[in-house]
Amino acid sequence: MRRRLKVGLALGGGAARGLAHLGVLKVLEEQRIPIDLIVGTSVGALVGGVYATTQDAVATEKRFREFIFSREFKRARFDFLKESREARRGVMSRVVTLLKKGIFYSFSVAKTSWVSAEYFEHNINALLDDVRIENTRIPFTAVAADILRGEEVLLNRGGLRRAVSASSAVPGLLPPVNIDGRELIDGGWVAQVPVVQTLHEGADLVIAVDVSRELEELGDLGSGLNIMVRASAIRAEALSGMQGRLADVLIQPDVGKVHWADFSAVQECVRLGEEAATARLDDIRHAMRIARWPSFIGFSRARRLSRSNRLKARSKKVS
Repeated sequence: MRRRLKVGLALGGGAARGLAHLGVLKVLEEQRIPIDLIVGTSVGALVGGVYATTQDAVATEKRFREFIFSREFKRARFDFLKESREARRGVMSRVVTLLKKGIFYSFSVAKTSWVSAEYFEHNINALLDDVRIENTRIPFTAVAADILRGEEVLLNRGGLRRAVSASSAVPGLLPPVNIDGRELIDGGWVAQVPVVQTLHEGADLVIAVDVSRELEELGDLGSGLNIMVRASAIRAEALSGMQGRLADVLIQPDVGKVHWADFSAVQECVRLGEEAATARLDDIRHAMRIARWPSFIGFSRARRLSRSNRLKARSKKVS
């Protein structure tokens, strides 16, 4: 007797670019693609956590739109960190950009985060229902990183709000979250696109969504700071690529032109997510047809988990 195929959705991190997850969810729901479990990193955990409780893509998008344009969210001052999408060629524009960066870095040295713990909690409470992860309509897991032990942490029990807060606690911007004595930060530092984690949570087939897109064309490094930022982006891109290759279907919305702090671009991000998901529908259906064979399921999961362990060991040697 064939057992039912378990489809997992892996939602990656990418700050405002992660609003494209909303568009992907709309298409999957409209096309009746089953989602049996969700694993999210950072903004992927935020979007995935709301969807896991509502199981309604339209309601999830509505909740995000209302929150992003609310007075409470504007108080977070993310617009201050947002650079113009157009090239800044004027002298004064360059001065303003450098001034903003200087203020942010000086602020980060003096305090643990740009946004206070109290205000961060207030924002999370406005988006997420006060439920336990065990009671969500769709099984859900948030990925976080233990900043003291340097370990990956999978949060699939306890309060949903607390777990998502930990998974989306971007260092410098948002404060670490203490859960069971562990100081947890943004899961993107250990799993930008949590494909392996979705397999470990029991998925037979993984649909992954990568919204990171950190690397852009660069003509001049300019400064030591730019070199460090560029190096970090290269590392993140490499780790995303490793995980992405283990997915059955990888969806990559074209969100590279959206600034990571431009949450007002929600309409554009949703549209790009819809376009990217629609383009991969045939691939998703094909993967589901193949994966329904019991022998394939066992072989595929075991093979990919074994490969992920080899990749993990290799990345540790390199670092």
